[in-house]
Amino acid sequence: MRAPAEERALSSRYPWYVLGILTLSQTCHGIDRAIIGLVLAPVGHEFALSDGQLGILAGFAYGIFFALAALPFGIAVDNWNRRNLMTAALTLWSGATALCSLATGFWTLLIGRAAVGTAEAGGSPTGMSLLSDYFGEDRRATAIGIWYLSSGIGLAIAFLVGGVIVQTAGWRWAFVAAGVPGLLLAPILLLTVREPKRGAHDGPAALQQEERLGLVQRIRLLSARPGLLYCIFAIVLIAAGIYGMSTWLTTFLIRVHAMPISRAGIIIAIAYGGLGSLGGFLAGWVIDAVNRRRGGFDPARTALFGAVIPLLTAITGIGTVIVQDLNLMLILLMACGFLSASYNGPIYAVIVTMAGPRLRGLAVSLVQLGANLIGVGAGAYLIGAVSDFVGGTAGVAWGIGTAMLFTFAGGLLLLLASRAIRRAQANEEA
Repeated sequence: MRAPAEERALSSRYPWYVLGILTLSQTCHGIDRAIIGLVLAPVGHEFALSDGQLGILAGFAYGIFFALAALPFGIAVDNWNRRNLMTAALTLWSGATALCSLATGFWTLLIGRAAVGTAEAGGSPTGMSLLSDYFGEDRRATAIGIWYLSSGIGLAIAFLVGGVIVQTAGWRWAFVAAGVPGLLLAPILLLTVREPKRGAHDGPAALQQEERLGLVQRIRLLSARPGLLYCIFAIVLIAAGIYGMSTWLTTFLIRVHAMPISRAGIIIAIAYGGLGSLGGFLAGWVIDAVNRRRGGFDPARTALFGAVIPLLTAITGIGTVIVQDLNLMLILLMACGFLSASYNGPIYAVIVTMAGPRLRGLAVSLVQLGANLIGVGAGAYLIGAVSDFVGGTAGVAWGIGTAMLFTFAGGLLLLLASRAIRRAQANEEA
C-alpha cells in the first residue's frame, strides 16, 4: 500500500496529468481545424474553385455544423459523463479529418469538413468543464491558458509538418496525417482520465442553484450575469478576425510575397504556433499571479486585462497586410501571432467562473456556437468574398484587414464587460 504522503503527492499531480491529456486532445482539435488553411491553394487549383468557394470550405462548411451541434453538446456536458463524451468526439473528428483525403470535389470536401465541425463542437465545452473541476479559481486561468497552448501547437504542427507533406506527397496525405494522432490518443484518454466530481472547487450551493432548470431558464440565468453576454459576443467578433486571418495567411504570403508553401507554413507555425502558444500561456499565468497578489480572482480586472489583447492583435494584424517591406511585415506578423491566443485564458476564466459548475458546458457551447457560426464561418468567408471583390494579388490583404476590424470591436466589448462587472460589484458592496 502507498503511504498517505505518496497518495497526496499522486493526487496533487493527477490534475496536471489530466491537463496534459486534454491539451493533447485539443491539439488534435487544432490540427484538424487548421489543416484546411494550409491546403486551400492546392485544393483550389485541383478543383478549380474560386476564393469564395474556398472561404466556404474553410469557414461555413465547418462553422455552421459546429454551431448546430454546440448546444446539444453543451447540454450533454452539463449532465453526462464528460470523459466519455470527449473520447467519442475526439474519435469522430479525427476519423472525419482523415476521410477528407478521399474528397473528389467541392461538395465531398464540404461534407467532410461539416463532419469535422460537428464532432469538434464537443471539444471545448467538455475540456473546460473537466478542467474547472480539477482546478480552482486561483489556478483556472493558468490551466485554461496551458490548455489553449493546443491551439497554437496544433496550428504549428498543421502548417509545419503539413507543409512538408503537401509539398512531398500532396494535400490528401496531409489530411490523413492530421487525423491519425487523435485516433491513437482516444483510447488513452478513455482508460486513464477519471470523471471528476462536479463543483468540487465551487461549493454545494453553486451546484444546487441550477440543477432543475430548463434550457431557456438556464440561458436567461446566464444572460443575467453581469458582463457575461459582452464576453460571449466579444469572443465571437475576435474569432472572426483571428481565425479568418490564420486561415488565409498562407494564401496571402504566397500571392503577395511570392513565398513557397513550405516556407509560408514554417512562418505561420512560428508566429501562430510557437509564439501564439507562448503568449497564451503567459497571459493566463500573469493574470492569475496579479489576482493572487490583489486578494483573489477578480472577473472585472481579468476582463480588463483580456480587453487589451485583441485591440493590440487587430493593430498588428492590419499592419501585417498593409506594410510592403518584408522584414517589417514579418515582425508585425510575429507580434500578431504572439497576441492571437492570449485572450483565451483570461476571458474563458471569467466565463466559466461566472457561469458556475452546472452552466459551464452551456456557457462555453454558446460561445463556441457564435464563434464558429459567425466568427469561423463568416470570418473565413468574408476574407474570400472581399478578395474576390477587390481582385488581384492585394485582394486577400484587403480581406484580412477587414476581418481584423471585428477583432478590434471584440476588444471594445471586453472593456464594456469589465465595466459592467465592476458596477455590479459596487452595487453588491453598497
